[in-house]
Amino acid sequence: MIIKDISLKNFRNYKECQVSFDPFMNIFIGKNAQGKTNLLEAIYLLSLSKSFKTNILTEMIYFDKDFSKLSAYIESSSKNILLEIVISKLGKKAMINSSEISKSSDYVGYLNVVLFVPEDLMLIKGSPKNRRSFMDIEISKISPIYLFNLNKYKKLLKERNQYLKILHDKHQKEDDYLEVLSEQISKLSVDLIKRRIEFIDLLNDITKKIYHYISLDEEKLFLTYKSSFKKYDYDYILEKYRENYSKDILYSKTNVGIHKDDIRIDLDEQNASIYASQGQQRSIVLAIKIALLELIKKEIGEYPILLLDDVLSELDDSRKTKLLNLIQNKVQTFVTTTSISGIHHEVINKSKKIYIEDGMVKGVEEWKKK
Repeated sequence: MIIKDISLKNFRNYKECQVSFDPFMNIFIGKNAQGKTNLLEAIYLLSLSKSFKTNILTEMIYFDKDFSKLSAYIESSSKNILLEIVISKLGKKAMINSSEISKSSDYVGYLNVVLFVPEDLMLIKGSPKNRRSFMDIEISKISPIYLFNLNKYKKLLKERNQYLKILHDKHQKEDDYLEVLSEQISKLSVDLIKRRIEFIDLLNDITKKIYHYISLDEEKLFLTYKSSFKKYDYDYILEKYRENYSKDILYSKTNVGIHKDDIRIDLDEQNASIYASQGQQRSIVLAIKIALLELIKKEIGEYPILLLDDVLSELDDSRKTKLLNLIQNKVQTFVTTTSISGIHHEVINKSKKIYIEDGMVKGVEEWKKK
């Protein structure tokens, strides 16, 4: 899977932009706040129809314009397609080969990306919400049915919480409608939990091998899915909801469920968020991200796109070299950086350098004159 080229109109600080890409390594070079990360955001947006930077659509529209439009030609082993996203003050529209797609589960998956940003250390240090979000996003890329069920679960959870508040405000006990909502959410939970466990088990197998290569440490890395439920069958889960009816009504919210679950990341059987050093945590996150490339390849038959936002500057020379070794001639990669001086690797030497200044792509000669 590769992106042949991308076109932007009125997106962020890009009034007009068209650029073609190398099938392997592409490096966006420029000073800070020139638009390098905005190009990565555009690719990510075309992949998942949402940004990794903001939930506010108007922030992505060029100053004083009414809309922005992004498009990219994608070449994969199965088919070549045109993806388009149009953003306006009225909302967002996603298209595949010029046909509008109404459901995100029907759009996601045509362009798979793995994003690595410095903030990804929050995967280790952050709250369970960070890890759940990571898990849900990554599974959704390879399983449209998971995304469909997850969206359905979120809607049911919202409806259930709203109804719990009604029962609380009216000083009422559980009733048939709460039971129906609990039955529906329990049925969805079984499928979602099983898919999460399958995903984490596979990710764990790949990640621990890559971590050993990157770090050369003897510590054993282990990823485990931590569920709110001890069993993953419908009757057990429904009974747990029933046991919490009084508590749920009292607090006007659903106190158990997969929206509370987590991923436990252990290094030598100790919680990495507490006991791992900064360097170890960085190696863990890097290993997880590279493992995702292999996992997605295993699931869909081809590698996704790798997006690295200002990551090379965060890695020491050893980790840089090992990262580049792992992706060499396998994965189309997009890197943002202020400079590539001091990085000596065949991948960098053969890369396409794309110079960015104030929302414009500059030619090499034009850049050298500055």
